[in-house]
Amino acid sequence: MRGPLNTVCVSEHDTTHSVQNPRPKNTSRAIHYRATSTIPLRKGHDLGDKTHEERDNDVRIGMQGTTDLNPVPRKWLRFFPALMESDFRNLWLGMLPGILAMQMYLFTNGYLAFEITGEAKSIGFISLGFGVPMLAFSLMGGMAADRYSKRTILMISQTTMLIAAVIMAVLVISGIIRIWHMILVSCVMGTAFTFHMPARQSFVAELISPARLINAIGLSSAGMNACRVIGPGLAGWLISKPWMDIGGVYVLMAIMSAVVVLSLRKIVDHGTDANARDTTGAKAVMDGITYIRRNPALVVLLILSIAPIILGMPFQALMPVFAKNVFGVGPEGLGFLMMANGIGAVVGSMAVASVRRLKRPGIIQLALGVSLGLSLAVFAFCSSYHIGLVMMAIVGVISSAYLSLNATLIMDITDKRYYGRVMSIYLFTFSALPFGNMVLSVFADAFSVSITVGAGGLLLAAFVLLFGVFSPVYRSLQYGNSSQDEVLT
Repeated sequence: MRGPLNTVCVSEHDTTHSVQNPRPKNTSRAIHYRATSTIPLRKGHDLGDKTHEERDNDVRIGMQGTTDLNPVPRKWLRFFPALMESDFRNLWLGMLPGILAMQMYLFTNGYLAFEITGEAKSIGFISLGFGVPMLAFSLMGGMAADRYSKRTILMISQTTMLIAAVIMAVLVISGIIRIWHMILVSCVMGTAFTFHMPARQSFVAELISPARLINAIGLSSAGMNACRVIGPGLAGWLISKPWMDIGGVYVLMAIMSAVVVLSLRKIVDHGTDANARDTTGAKAVMDGITYIRRNPALVVLLILSIAPIILGMPFQALMPVFAKNVFGVGPEGLGFLMMANGIGAVVGSMAVASVRRLKRPGIIQLALGVSLGLSLAVFAFCSSYHIGLVMMAIVGVISSAYLSLNATLIMDITDKRYYGRVMSIYLFTFSALPFGNMVLSVFADAFSVSITVGAGGLLLAAFVLLFGVFSPVYRSLQYGNSSQDEVLT
């Protein structure tokens, strides 16, 4: 039905009516806006159950996402409709450089520490400096994300990381860098990131219309996990170039952080939730923990997000050891290894982001987790550099798909009011990575890097398999229930 430019109409089969005169029990599935595609409503967001103010807000958000099509090619909108909405698009595109810079920072710090000391355990100490603040303040970060302006939190935390990157660049270029410098700066970065991540993840729900939330979550998870794997490869490649070197990489990180700060200025500040401010900080934290404890599926997903971080992903921090001691290649060879891993990560992440519904996501994640562990074992015990390149690409696809699917499922089943606090618990997976790096780096010195990573991969495969076999909640998970799109198997 066509109406005036500023009229939004709701349809139910062959019957139409305007939102100015809604039916008492509206079960509409779609909002039609002139000259735009259909926007399916999220379950629980039917217009007939809302106040006039809430309906107007939904209409405003829907219009915002459907009238700005030019920056994104139409052929991609079928797979990534969330990019139609300008605020989300600005957030997503603007945050990618910041996430990439953080992953480059973690890898570059490890590489520099190993070059200074020649000991793998130094990588673990640097990672620990980043992880301890995340472990200590993650619940506070989630509480802040649910109670205060998310845009303000993002700008403050990103500016802090910008300053930290500048300090590291100055220390490295001047030649006075020491391990204790790196540990202190890592503590600052870890603290800022602890408040940054929950705010960024929960901000997505404020910027996107309900119908596109699942796709937005998928894109956010895909971007984050792709950067998690691409960052180390890009850093390794840049370090190998004489015109860049380690100091230049830190300068590049500072520039990327500045881009994020500038991009945040383009996004409207949605303010704070008045209801969330009515409770104390301690009560808000406890409410979040209680919510998670009463949601068995959420508990399962959070546990399965930690397993690959501890047993599998520390291989990235140990790649300098693989390159030097196993394959006998320099920084350039290391860069190619990590770049292969990053290319695979892009494929895996975008594949998950393009899927809107899955019948059995638990079974799919189970297969991905087992495959990830076995692929890591094959890589760890191979001695051929070329086979190692192929395996790195495979590991990139599987690891990024697993992590993206896991994060998307967590957001999909979480109540919007608890996004920040749930994501702060999810942040524990990031804090587990430095601890995993520390443990595996000590084992790599005591035994060998091949045995350490290979054993970790086999343990990961066994853990995920056993968890899937004995957890009916995990196997029966559903994904994309809020979408009315076609089910993909």
